[in-house]
Amino acid sequence: MLAELEILPVGLPGTSLSRQIATVAKLIDASGLDYRVGPMGTVVEGSWDQVVTLARRCHEAMLQQADRVLTTIRIDDRKDQPGPGRITSKVQSLEQQVGKTLRK
Repeated sequence: MLAELEILPVGLPGTSLSRQIATVAKLIDASGLDYRVGPMGTVVEGSWDQVVTLARRCHEAMLQQADRVLTTIRIDDRKDQPGPGRITSKVQSLEQQVGKTLRK
């Protein structure tokens, strides 16, 4: 299963969130799950339990830094293509259709 996680603190002073989001990035990296960081979220690949557990840990860690946290989880789950590797195969399939390597 693929899941895009977006975990944002609300109500902190300033406009940059990189310091707070670095906490979440460290948790995702330490999880052992395959992941890709994007400018507005991170895609992780794992089982339902792994992804939900990681999302909860990230949400709770952010809640220690802010009084309010918004967490969005978008899930892509396919019965016909279980197992690891979808995080890269989806991009490869798109690149094949476009006919060139896309920016990552």
